[in-house]
Formats: sequence, C-alpha cells, structure tokens
Amino acid sequence: MTVYSVYEPEGDGADLEARADRIAFVKDGFNWPALLVPVLWLIYRRMWLELIVFLVVIGALPFVFGPSEAGGELAGLVTIGLTLLFAFEANDLRGWALQRRGYRFAGVASGRNRMEAERSFFTAWLPEQGRGTRHHFPLPVTRSAKGAALTPTRPSGGDEVIGSFPRA
Repeated sequence: MTVYSVYEPEGDGADLEARADRIAFVKDGFNWPALLVPVLWLIYRRMWLELIVFLVVIGALPFVFGPSEAGGELAGLVTIGLTLLFAFEANDLRGWALQRRGYRFAGVASGRNRMEAERSFFTAWLPEQGRGTRHHFPLPVTRSAKGAALTPTRPSGGDEVIGSFPRA
C-alpha cells in the first residue's frame, strides 16, 4: 500500500476541473530519483531554495574536512550520507515547498498505486466541493428504507471512473 500526501492550491478557483488538475500527490517514503540524481530532481521539481542549500552544503564539505587525502575521503563519505538522508526526506521537502508556494494540505490518499490513490481521493473530494467543506472526507453513505440508519458503502461494480474523476 502506497501512501500519498495530497496538496491543493490555495484559492477558490471557479473551475473545479482546473483545481483538480493542479492537485499534487506527494508519495511518502524513500525517493530513488532524489538519491541517484539529486540536483536534477530538485531542478525538475522547481525547488530552487532547496537546490541552493543542497549545493552549498555539498560544496562546503571539502573545505570543512580540509585538502588532505583523509579529509577528502571523509568528505566523500559525509556526502554519500547526506545524499542518502536527502533521499529519505526529499518528498517531505517537496510538500514543504508546495506549501511555501501557496498549496495547502488537503488530505492523505492510499492505494496499490498512484492511480488507485487518486481515485480514492477524488471519490471523496469531489462530493465535498459542492458542499463548500474541504477538509472532511467521509465515506459515501446510504440510508435505510425508513431513512434512519446510515451505513458506509463501497463503490459497486457500476461506479466507473473516467480518468481521475468518478462518473456522476
């Protein structure tokens, strides 16, 4: 099961579809591209502040440990350790960068893959947009014949999804 933090852009855009297209899903956990090519990953994600800090820290290590051969080896080991630490924290840094750009935390979605996580999130998120509340994501419910008892339901076989949006 993969867990995603979901970030929604601030503002009440009139077009629901345009708002939904701008929602960001950030996977929790280790980030392989951030380990293998951290500078390119930061550039691709447009995380400029984090890129500058990363380059300054990595660039300063040879000066901190000195020009000797032992200092160079130690600087190399610390660089590997910091890059590994960065890969563990990269997705959290991405969430922080999104919040700095005006996104707000909208919830958590999970699924076997990203498509399933998006489906579960949008299944709960879309009905809430008509009511004006944004931070509460209840399960769909059905009423008994007398209208008294509420029971959670799961989507039936006829509830299809087109792209990321459930069919209304």
